[in-house]
Amino acid sequence: MKLFQLRYFCEACRFKNITRAAASLHVSQPAVTMAVQALENEFGLKLIERGERGFSLTADGEFFYREAQAILSRGDALTEAMDERRRLGEASLRFGSTPMAGAGITKNLFFALGKERPPLSVNLLEGGRAQLLRLLEDDLLDFALMPTEGLPAGEWRSLDLVDCEIILCAHSSSPCAKLERLDSAKQLEGVPLAFFDDKFYLNELVFDFFKKENVEPTIVCRSGQIFTVVEFIRSGAAAAFLNRGVADLCPDIAQIPLAEPLTLKIGFVWKASCPRTGDLEREIVRIAALLHDSLQEKTIN
Repeated sequence: MKLFQLRYFCEACRFKNITRAAASLHVSQPAVTMAVQALENEFGLKLIERGERGFSLTADGEFFYREAQAILSRGDALTEAMDERRRLGEASLRFGSTPMAGAGITKNLFFALGKERPPLSVNLLEGGRAQLLRLLEDDLLDFALMPTEGLPAGEWRSLDLVDCEIILCAHSSSPCAKLERLDSAKQLEGVPLAFFDDKFYLNELVFDFFKKENVEPTIVCRSGQIFTVVEFIRSGAAAAFLNRGVADLCPDIAQIPLAEPLTLKIGFVWKASCPRTGDLEREIVRIAALLHDSLQEKTIN
């Protein structure tokens, strides 16, 4: 059994037609037919029932189709992961960022680095904090921009850059938009909320906010995409907690600060046992200074 045979078979199943599958794959019709026949011969099972205008799957074919799709999906994911590892290895500086932490900061970082002569080659990878820590641990990233709180002492070194305030965001028509500030989690009882998935460290702060008052949040959506959560807010379907850096990029939504501010410390994180810790730390401090100057310059302008 070969991967290309699985791909040919799945494409044929998608169209229920050998000719259309061949056209989609840019191969000849006999190539697809032979791949399907080779699979049937290998397993000694009939996978399809041929008809005048196409074919239908047998029970064994239905099972094989589901499993083949899973294998191909895993193969595609593995190919993407290996390409990412190769790409990370080729960059002169390998940098990661959580999406929430990077909002409003990453672009200024690249703006500052773009002024370097010659420009510093940087490869950016976005991911959740846990994913980036694994890549740092495996020496596939040099450093990353993320929340710096709660990291195991001794394993990681960090340089704090900014404090990001967490605020409630809502559509202008939402009752929440009328609040000058959020004094209590009880004010959100029954209010539909969009939450980020567990890879976002922000979630821990927000859940703690609700737990302190024994309030169960009404979660109508969980997503790993900032865009999706923002669209829930814009549609009026839900309110959500965002850091102010993200909220400021969306002037059409209402921002409600918390009476007792929630803040995320955002900074650069790198592995304490990195083989070139000294050189890396000097480079990180230099980049942090460039970033600071870039932010100051944009503030003045």
